[in-house]
Amino acid sequence: MAHMLWVNLNECYTHPPGHVLLSLGWGHSVPLDDLLASSSGTVHFASYALIDPDGNKTDLGLPSKIEGEPIEAKGDLKIEPGNLGIRKLSLTKETKPGTWQAVATSKENFFTKYIDKKGRQRMAQKSMDQITNANQILVSMKHLAFAKSFTAVQEWTPPKPLGYELELMPMTDLSNVHVGDLVSFRVTFMGKPVVTSPKNLRYLTATSNSFGGPDGFFIGAYIMNGKAQFRIPAAGQWVANVYVKQDVTPESYLKNLVGKCTTVYYAGTISFNVKP
Repeated sequence: MAHMLWVNLNECYTHPPGHVLLSLGWGHSVPLDDLLASSSGTVHFASYALIDPDGNKTDLGLPSKIEGEPIEAKGDLKIEPGNLGIRKLSLTKETKPGTWQAVATSKENFFTKYIDKKGRQRMAQKSMDQITNANQILVSMKHLAFAKSFTAVQEWTPPKPLGYELELMPMTDLSNVHVGDLVSFRVTFMGKPVVTSPKNLRYLTATSNSFGGPDGFFIGAYIMNGKAQFRIPAAGQWVANVYVKQDVTPESYLKNLVGKCTTVYYAGTISFNVKP
């Protein structure tokens, strides 16, 4: 299972008018799994931004790799410095009402699994044409990720689509979801509704820090005519996730990637919080 990219969004109104904390999740386990740049894989970003209710964009600054030598701790433990893209959004009395979007998109990230010349199975974060010691390429993929989360100031308003290749949009007020509520999403790929057919099953999954967790299970729903929905079974932070896989062939629109990878995975997430 490929790594997910998601946005963690935590609202705090203890001191009015309040603030919102953002951070980026990368890996498998919500809310935090791995550093954005680590020995187990690095995600390279194209954008990290805040979109206001009118669709205006404010750049949040790209997360940077934290350079530095790992710290060797007592007890044979290694401590790594890192970055999670943490940002604090301080509200004011004049902050525009409506739904704000916190979004992050990745650059193309390549991952190749192969058998090297000594017969060992290896994984490298490179395109397959960059692998010089391969005896056999098992699979090589390009991964593009699109992550969103939302905060409603005073009221929820329908957020505006952003024109991503794979776009996941909420059809439900995500600012006030409770256990047992039905939550719906619209899914489009290249501007067209994603559909499920007997030859091509498309589905949306969702996981949380209180449902599935370390056991690794999740809820899922088929995407029918561009729409999917879940009835939420537990409180906590949830991440809805969708993948669209496209094969690289000389006849496809991905023909420029022939020789670099065998497949392209587009990934989209929306994170939201559920009340008891």
